[in-house]
Amino acid sequence: MLKPDIRSYAAAAPQPRRKRQGGATLVEIHVTVVVVSIGLLGVFALQAVSLRNNYSSLLRGQATVLATDIVDRIRANRDNAASYNVAYGTALPATSVHGKDVTDWKSQITILLPGTPAGATADGEVVVNTLSAGRFEVIVRIRWGEREESSAIQFETRTEV
Repeated sequence: MLKPDIRSYAAAAPQPRRKRQGGATLVEIHVTVVVVSIGLLGVFALQAVSLRNNYSSLLRGQATVLATDIVDRIRANRDNAASYNVAYGTALPATSVHGKDVTDWKSQITILLPGTPAGATADGEVVVNTLSAGRFEVIVRIRWGEREESSAIQFETRTEV
């Protein structure tokens, strides 16, 4: 006796049609666009903060170099170290070595550092204290402005020459 093949019956029976989704719906696309947009806004905000901090770091680095510059000039002219005292807003006559050093140094400050938001230019001061014969304490202060700050930023360094 022949056994009927079950597979042939299953193949011959009509199959119900399944509906397949053919792509993404409009709602899914909108949700994806919103999520990606929020992520990109976060990345852009992070980039803006990074740029602002890098600019501030650049200005502080320039102030450090300028402070080192005047200390090196004082060290090179140690015999006249006490003559390098100069306050904010004042200048020395450029007729002597120390006067020319201070004048050059102050002009570099105004070139390299921005002024304050109140309109004052960047400036520096030097205080030279005599510790003993041939030994001096040099205090250098430099102030400038930054875009985000309402008051001036001040950098100070002390060293012994």
